[in-house]
Amino acid sequence: MQGEKRSWGLVAWRLGVATSALTGVWLASRQYDVWWTALSQLASLGAGVGYLVLAAGAASGRTGPRRALASAWFRGATATTMVLVASAFLAMQHGNLLDPYSIFEHMLTPALVVTDHLLVGVDRAGARRWHPWSWLLPPAAYLAYYVVGDLRVYMDLDPSRPAAFTAHTAVLLGVLLVSAFALAPQPTEAGHSGG
Repeated sequence: MQGEKRSWGLVAWRLGVATSALTGVWLASRQYDVWWTALSQLASLGAGVGYLVLAAGAASGRTGPRRALASAWFRGATATTMVLVASAFLAMQHGNLLDPYSIFEHMLTPALVVTDHLLVGVDRAGARRWHPWSWLLPPAAYLAYYVVGDLRVYMDLDPSRPAAFTAHTAVLLGVLLVSAFALAPQPTEAGHSGG
């Protein structure tokens, strides 16, 4: 049977994260015609919608192992992607944080999502040992979309320059792997060996 436990503070926090993410998307959509081609906008859109769902779940008060597992996976995957968004933007896109959308998408929302995952989420113990590997799937899906769609949003990720594309992709994969495993709960924290 599922428990009933409401935390209005958690609801407000998660609504704040969603608001930050969706504000970045809204501001970017006002500035760019093709905002949906960049990872930062898609990651922020996913975070915004996902955190609205998490806030609704917290407001409902329903808990249980399946919800904890789904929440832990979503928050870990989103935090991993947001670390990539922030670090790649600052390193590869020259870190222009003067535009309001950029502040939300590349700094504020990633910081809030990582904070939520590491400090706020009480269900991190629901994470499994295999989660960090699966957290790489959303960015990998974006990379496939990027290449197949021939988006060419990022100068440093130009598939027509295979050597540079491969080198930059390898660096980004390294950032993702380090992020995923740094954000993963330790086996003693998770309370199990992960199944």
